[in-house]
Amino acid sequence: MARPSRPSTVKTPKGKTTKPPMSPLKAQLIAVGVALGFIALVVAIIVTSNQARPAPEALPSVAPSDAGQILRADSHVITEVTPEAADAVLVEFLDLQCPACAGSAPLIDELAAQYGDRLAIVQRHLPLTSIHRHAIEAAVAAEAAAQQGAWHEMATALFESQSSWSESVASQAGTFRDLAEGLGLDMAAYDAAVADPATRERVAVDAADAAALGLASTPSFILDGEVLQLSSFDDLVVAVDAALN
Repeated sequence: MARPSRPSTVKTPKGKTTKPPMSPLKAQLIAVGVALGFIALVVAIIVTSNQARPAPEALPSVAPSDAGQILRADSHVITEVTPEAADAVLVEFLDLQCPACAGSAPLIDELAAQYGDRLAIVQRHLPLTSIHRHAIEAAVAAEAAAQQGAWHEMATALFESQSSWSESVASQAGTFRDLAEGLGLDMAAYDAAVADPATRERVAVDAADAAALGLASTPSFILDGEVLQLSSFDDLVVAVDAALN
């Protein structure tokens, strides 16, 4: 009669028995544990990184009773001709950290040169603070320069250098101050304007008007009171041509 077989053990050359192979379930549980640990580590790094970042600057709460104005008496006109004297008026709501606004800035200057005293071009603020950390800081710097008659020069300097400061997490106030100094501005007056809460309120009024007008992206253009729906800059040229002819 055959003897019942006994569980066999495997011996190493030194006579030691090896452990039985790990079960698939145990291996799966270990793999899941490692994956969860890795995810927890990544989340911790992200949370720590976000906590280390300074919060983006916010605009003061300003709600003008007449919100929704397309332009105001203190809006920045970049053409020699004023809105009152021009045949057509183009208003641009922009964000100084917006790449599309920076890309279209030279083209806006071309329109101003092409149409001369027939077209008035006005620029106003719409800082997209949810995606552009330095939008308000840049707007305040441009406003401070505008108090010395250098709105267009400062906006141009900010657009031209945008790629060098836009991705930074830290405040760019020093960078913007250097740009203002490079324009030959009175720096004591510039610093005072930057520190003045009224400068931020000025930006906030523009943003409130933009919100009341239903504008949510930049650049947004309004031609002779009509909000333009554009797919390219060529569409803007066509619209301006139509308004003037």
